[in-house]
Amino acid sequence: MNIKILFTGLLSTILLTSCLDCLDCQSSTDISLSVEYYSSNNGSMSLDSTTNFSYSGAGYVNTALPNNITSSTDISPYLSPITVREVCGEDLKDINNSTVSFETTIGDSISGIYKYNWSESWDCK
Repeated sequence: MNIKILFTGLLSTILLTSCLDCLDCQSSTDISLSVEYYSSNNGSMSLDSTTNFSYSGAGYVNTALPNNITSSTDISPYLSPITVREVCGEDLKDINNSTVSFETTIGDSISGIYKYNWSESWDCK
């Protein structure tokens, strides 16, 4: 009987502790994009033009960002439609009430080089 009480108390403590490791976190994202276009000049590639775009919205980047983008491209499909999610454990430690920055480059010198920089701001409660 004492073992049963001890086990129940221990199990309750573990479950309570694991619940305390989770918070609801809301995210917003600021994206800046620099697109570099190159032209061939006597067999070598030289920078022809650069175009910059920016986007801010609720959610976090949840898929690969596009290339062949224009100023009218809607970025929202590339952000999670769920702006609040429960985050636990190590993931929570990484984002808890902080801003996380990322960068990626896609494309090539013929079709354009797309340099994305974005920051996700997380408010956890």
